[in-house]
Amino acid sequence: MKLRFSDSSGSALVEVALAAPLFLLLLTGAFELGRVAHFAIEVQNAARAGASYGSTNSGNSAATNSIIQEAKNDAPDLGSLAVTPGTGCVCEALATGSTPTYSPSSGTVACTDPTIVACSGTSGTTTYRVVSYVTVSTQATINPIFNVTSLPGSYTIHGYSEMRVLPN
Repeated sequence: MKLRFSDSSGSALVEVALAAPLFLLLLTGAFELGRVAHFAIEVQNAARAGASYGSTNSGNSAATNSIIQEAKNDAPDLGSLAVTPGTGCVCEALATGSTPTYSPSSGTVACTDPTIVACSGTSGTTTYRVVSYVTVSTQATINPIFNVTSLPGSYTIHGYSEMRVLPN
């Protein structure tokens, strides 16, 4: 009987057996990454939906609860979604024929801030007025489907949106 070492029957099966676990690991990781990315987009969109609703319905006496409900309606897959609506203001200065400037320039502050309280009227060619904003922060905790000991057991995802309140 002669031994033949050049026979390659079954080598493809061995290669598949060696490569399959690595392929499945990569496929699982890609699936989990896509899932977390999907939920991150959903959390951000929920904040945007709540702020959009709040900016058009700010005069409503039940606006806070409606903003929360609107944000949760936009993210039905997230039972753990926490929504925190708020308000902010800036003082807009508009000089004739120029671009408006805002104080504080860093963003919104509480509408009771001294800068906002003092913002009114006209001085020369500049008009000052308070511009209100609705802010919505969202947060959700996502548990991975496949737990790996070296990775976190859950991920907390945050969303934030701020929209100018439309004048009536």
